[in-house]
Amino acid sequence: MTKRLLAALLAALLTLSLAACNKDNGKNNGKVDIPTAQTGTDDFQKNLHQSEKLSFVETDTGYYFSSESLYYIEKETMNTTIVCAKPDCDHTDDNVCNARITAYYLLNVGDKVNYVTMNYNNGVRKKLVQSVNLDATDRQIVQELKFKEISSSSSSYDQAIYHRGYIYYISDDILYRVVLGGEKDDAEIVWNPERTEDTEILNGYPVFTGNSMEYTLWADGDLVYFMVNVQDADGLTRYSLFAFDLTDKSVRQVWVTPSKDEVGEWETTGVKVSQWYVMGGYIYFYLSGGDFWRGDLSTGKNEKLADVHEKVQYGSAVFSDDYLCVLNDIPVGFYGETEPTPGGMFRYYGDTIFVYALDGTYIKEISLTGLFDDPSDMAQIDMLFCSGSDIFFLTTGMSVTEGAGPFASLTGHPGAVNLCCADIETGEVEVIYNFRKG
Repeated sequence: MTKRLLAALLAALLTLSLAACNKDNGKNNGKVDIPTAQTGTDDFQKNLHQSEKLSFVETDTGYYFSSESLYYIEKETMNTTIVCAKPDCDHTDDNVCNARITAYYLLNVGDKVNYVTMNYNNGVRKKLVQSVNLDATDRQIVQELKFKEISSSSSSYDQAIYHRGYIYYISDDILYRVVLGGEKDDAEIVWNPERTEDTEILNGYPVFTGNSMEYTLWADGDLVYFMVNVQDADGLTRYSLFAFDLTDKSVRQVWVTPSKDEVGEWETTGVKVSQWYVMGGYIYFYLSGGDFWRGDLSTGKNEKLADVHEKVQYGSAVFSDDYLCVLNDIPVGFYGETEPTPGGMFRYYGDTIFVYALDGTYIKEISLTGLFDDPSDMAQIDMLFCSGSDIFFLTTGMSVTEGAGPFASLTGHPGAVNLCCADIETGEVEVIYNFRKG
């Protein structure tokens, strides 16, 4: 509940900042040329699905992302702009600005950008797939997804993903898939937690449904993965990783969150890992307040790759195919358990990113202190994703009541919300977009 409240609060702050945007970006004066043709990928873009704050898709030349509006980041220059070519548009009117789309998550990009949104009509809520051209013109409904509005699911940020022609999504605690552009009634059930008779379970543990299911979806090659909270034979709720095999449509449990006995003292072991990444038959996972591990999905054996806790007491992280990038902040789940006590309802912001190769080799540290004139005004940094040698993250400023704990009253006004990038190779850090100034 706290996690979803924090995410909603940040979204509200970002919306306030967007309302103040003008048509000119202080960095590029709104002159980024949005390509008219792109080459995306038919496979799930793993490294872009690390954040709960924004949704991203990658093309050959840049990244699209959504937060009340559609944006584009040009890879070569890092110039960032709202995807709207209308002259004199202030990008605030939903009925005028092309870029003003409400995308819960972006699915993929090719000739068009496809995304999932909600539609409310006469009290009925529908989950829709929509598309826009690469310049955000010609908005169209692609399809309606089979969806039950009443659900106990409190799914995480990856409520839908695209992989090899199919959309995978959650409705009423059930994992479905349907062809992009397909009919609503053609959706097929991938996994139903109430019907697990054909699911291969590790160690013979039965799977029970809890009061609130939480899913995170993933894909790698011929396997589509989902992490979900289930109960074992002892009644302990643990997050487990399941794999759906595209070749024979079988589902099997391949990994369970390790216990303290296996990975050492860590406050939330046995519940949920802080960040994870599946690639090539392994799950790579980081334990905030702990270390960097790898689990073999064929044997279930876990091995420690790096003693991250020697450099970072706590932290949040993002993975890519090459790196683990850890920010030395204090995640929300540790509020009230660490010193110094973070002010307000945000995580303590951190000031350094530590970079590791996926084999556990320590690469370097990148200081973020040059971003802030007054670090005490920095309430939060949110890691977004890593691509190539670039690490993307959000910074949010906020004045808060000191020492009031996790439910402190906010004072003053929201500060700047900035999109930033750190270069692993050079160590350079820059603000590439200010959502208040545009």
